[in-house]
Amino acid sequence: MKILVNCALPYANGSLHLGHVAGAYLNADIFVRFQRMNGNEVLFISGSDEYGTAITIAADRLKVSPGKIADKYHREHEESFRSLDIVFDLFSRTTYQEHENTVKEFFLDFYHKGLLVERSMVSPFCRKCDRFMPDRYIEGICPNCGFEEARGDQCDNCGRTLDPQELKSPRCIICGETPEFRETKHMFFQLERFQDQLLQWIGTKSFWRHNVLSFTRNFIKSGLKERPITRDIEWGVPVPLQGYEHKRIYVWFEALIGYVSAARIYSEKMGEENYWKEFYKNPDVKVYHFMGKDNITFHTIIWPAMLMARGDYNLPYMVTANEYLTYKGKQFSKSRGIGFSVDEIIKVVPKDYVRYYTASILPEGADTDFTLEELQSKVNTELIDKFGNYVHRLVSFITNNKLQISSQGVISDDRDLEAMSFAEDKIRAFSGYVNQTEIKKAMGEWLELVKYANGYFNQSEPWRLIKSDRNKCISKLYHSLVLAQYICGISYPVIPSTSKKVLEIIGSSKFRETGFTDNLFVKENSEFSPVKTDPPFQKLDLLEKNPNCLDLRIGQIKEVNNHSNADKLYVLKVDLGYREAQIVAGLRNYYTPDELVGMKIVVVDNLKWAKLRGEESQGMLLAADDGETVSVLTPADSAASTGGQVRIGNLGYNSSGKIDMEQILKMKLQVEENDGIPAATAEIDGLRVPLTVAGSKVVSQKNVKIPASVR
Repeated sequence: MKILVNCALPYANGSLHLGHVAGAYLNADIFVRFQRMNGNEVLFISGSDEYGTAITIAADRLKVSPGKIADKYHREHEESFRSLDIVFDLFSRTTYQEHENTVKEFFLDFYHKGLLVERSMVSPFCRKCDRFMPDRYIEGICPNCGFEEARGDQCDNCGRTLDPQELKSPRCIICGETPEFRETKHMFFQLERFQDQLLQWIGTKSFWRHNVLSFTRNFIKSGLKERPITRDIEWGVPVPLQGYEHKRIYVWFEALIGYVSAARIYSEKMGEENYWKEFYKNPDVKVYHFMGKDNITFHTIIWPAMLMARGDYNLPYMVTANEYLTYKGKQFSKSRGIGFSVDEIIKVVPKDYVRYYTASILPEGADTDFTLEELQSKVNTELIDKFGNYVHRLVSFITNNKLQISSQGVISDDRDLEAMSFAEDKIRAFSGYVNQTEIKKAMGEWLELVKYANGYFNQSEPWRLIKSDRNKCISKLYHSLVLAQYICGISYPVIPSTSKKVLEIIGSSKFRETGFTDNLFVKENSEFSPVKTDPPFQKLDLLEKNPNCLDLRIGQIKEVNNHSNADKLYVLKVDLGYREAQIVAGLRNYYTPDELVGMKIVVVDNLKWAKLRGEESQGMLLAADDGETVSVLTPADSAASTGGQVRIGNLGYNSSGKIDMEQILKMKLQVEENDGIPAATAEIDGLRVPLTVAGSKVVSQKNVKIPASVR
């Protein structure tokens, strides 16, 4: 059977975090690996979504081209997926020429069918920038909750969807100018013409998850409306119409077509130009989509409508949308310092441990909280104590007693037959859940089988049988090895490297370095040559005491004076909320006194006081230094309160007392790019985490070369 699996295209404007992995990519990879184990032919596609305002905003802030931002994060995303053994047939890019060609093909097809109509709409125009501005380029006061930094498309404080015209005191985020609202022409896709067809199609999807089905049905019944398909922006796929030379095709439309363009690109690389048609044009093929719940509308309404408009493409068979992975109750967000990026977690936790824990808590029915405590507990007690210890005890007993285990002459009693029947039931249940893309439930079946195998081994008492009935002992050990093989079989899609390692340890004849030579779920032809080895896994020990020894506070500079005995030093008076501190800082070559007075800075409040050229310094301000520019660190939110505690990752100050410069250096402070912003970070237990105050990032006040050290 042929199966097409598409994963939502991640935006190439920031690092992938575990919320992304749990939302779409790990469960898709597990599903694909399982289907291939069972002999199905799968085409597994994703890629970088490289257009849209999120990337242009980041580029404008860093004064680089959008393409440079996209290049950086495309490469980073590829490496992040590789580090977790998430392997696509093709991880494509929407900047590829084939993608542009495919998008224009869709566009012109719809245009000639009369499915695109020109309409006038009112959009913000910045006179100073001399261009129309996308909604997200406009900020102002939310009319609903009064939040002062609401975006033109949405208020991040109250969640309300907005139009830029609704904002109070709107301003351009590039230059600060108040925008005008001018009329501009755009092409609109007649989505409402597919309302009845979509409802009829959704009526056949009773097997979908409730959250996807109910949301989609309610959205359609509320009435579909035409949607703009072009926008006033210079970054994107050009519109193939005269008079639209300075407009681009809207990213919501063109990014979805990335599934088709990627399949075409893969076909060309294979040397089979029409291979992609076997998945998109053959009605017997099942098409699966994996994404987070914020993408449901696009994949159950807009994309199917676009495929209906084309007329000869397969519609999605299954749309799987996971809820959110949270960290301490808040949605994962690298920019806000919540949770861990893939790069951060993989430095301290082996990839299969990350895969195992994440798979076991996937937010399939509701938001799920990720904790390091639970990660350590589940890995140590389930994967290691139950699975790893079972394999080690079994193999150690066989090799220590120099036993030769063969299926020849094995006799199965009722207990053995019961064990094989139980295992087969668990394999069927696991398979059923995976086929329904319910990975978390499948993991429950796997764990039940592991527990059962331990019980079977203990009840068999081979240490007793070897003395009284050697043949029966070998029969029991053979069945235990078959159980271990079954466990590896259903765990392989989840923890592939670990499962391969265990298959090698038990010496399964059905596994070689090149892969599986036979169906691991079938007892026949199973032979084993166990290999004496150390325990297959090492326990995790992540939970040490809080290592954050820095008492970082927000201070506000009240007074600036030249140091009387040093040409490069200022003597600052800084309000720390609970006290006023005198701080000596080497900023005279980089800032004027007028620039510094009133500025909010970050102060190391527990640094031992010291005299610098005769003036006492009662702390130290933090500044980024790239070798050319020195820039003080400041809270991104100017409303951050004086005296506010700066956190390192999720850790506050551990109250360890006064410190010296050596301890500050151990924290490896630096400024790096974070969602287009030069943000301050530190290293905690091998993880690079952001500095934040009241949930807002600490940033470099000036642009510096990335990465820049902090001193």
